[in-house]
Amino acid sequence: MALPRATALEFLRRAYEQNRLAHAYLITGPPASGKEVLAAELASLVNGTPANDVFSAKAREIFVARPESKSRRIVTAQIRALEHALQMRATAGQRKVAIIPDADRLQTEAANAFLKTLEEPPKDSLLLLLSALPEALPETILSRCISIPLASDVEPSSKKEQEKLVKLLQQASRQPTWSVQFAYRLAQEFQQLLRAVREEVKHETDEALKREQTRYKDATDGVWLEDREEYYKALTESLYLQRRAAQNVGPPGEQHFE
Repeated sequence: MALPRATALEFLRRAYEQNRLAHAYLITGPPASGKEVLAAELASLVNGTPANDVFSAKAREIFVARPESKSRRIVTAQIRALEHALQMRATAGQRKVAIIPDADRLQTEAANAFLKTLEEPPKDSLLLLLSALPEALPETILSRCISIPLASDVEPSSKKEQEKLVKLLQQASRQPTWSVQFAYRLAQEFQQLLRAVREEVKHETDEALKREQTRYKDATDGVWLEDREEYYKALTESLYLQRRAAQNVGPPGEQHFE
């Protein structure tokens, strides 16, 4: 399920604060979805380099491999140079960050060379692969990265939810006097709207988890799948709270996810 960039960054920030950040992420999404922006923000978080400088010559201990050959591919020599840089000792309190924009442009030999780094990442390193065509990457690489799919832009609450909310507010504004019965009915309708939002978000995250389980069941162990279940549980709550906040409603006493 595609995420707004701000939501993805907040989730990664919490993972970092809890010392649960993975060693490798695959950030995917269509053009203009903010893949490089998110990579720069995450690199800045763990490395200390200002986000605006991450892809510049000012960055220290941040290594970028872009397609540069005549064929517009990322070649093995670039990956070897990146791996060598990652093996160097990091400055105290910082992490080394490797970023591969257009990772789907890795030559086969380069992808195979990078696989060992994914399997045995250097100490204090973070690996970020970016791609608009993740299906072009080898399954061996896909299965060793945590996927973060981004939406094309920040997605507002659905039109249907907004229309229902407007109708409820119109009802309230037209009511000449408020009785206990009317207030109770209005609160019930708000609760019903929030339940619908919750169920929609839960369905989307459940489907995303099922797709990952099907895709990686033969390539990963049970511990990894348990971690992904926890990831989607937290993501479900986070997305629901975001959608609820966008509607600016939240009657007292509503239940959180179990």
